[in-house]
Amino acid sequence: MSDITRLKEQLHHVSTEARQAAGGLGGFQNKFGQSSAQVQALIAGSATGADRQISEVLDAAGRAVGQAIEALQIASAGCANYANQI
Repeated sequence: MSDITRLKEQLHHVSTEARQAAGGLGGFQNKFGQSSAQVQALIAGSATGADRQISEVLDAAGRAVGQAIEALQIASAGCANYANQI
């Protein structure tokens, strides 16, 4: 097997794994979002700094998960495109 063939196979493998990871994170993102929303609803209207802080932390974590999903989708597409071009 040539180096090019092995490279193509590895790129397709990475693409598949990244796509699957993004899908798994998508499911987590939905569950995490629901749980975060419940926590935030329970502490809504609270004036303590700790309550505002945990709300901000949950929001930031949700955004980070979304960014990770996007990065994995980009990596998946990039690897597949590159593999198909070489």
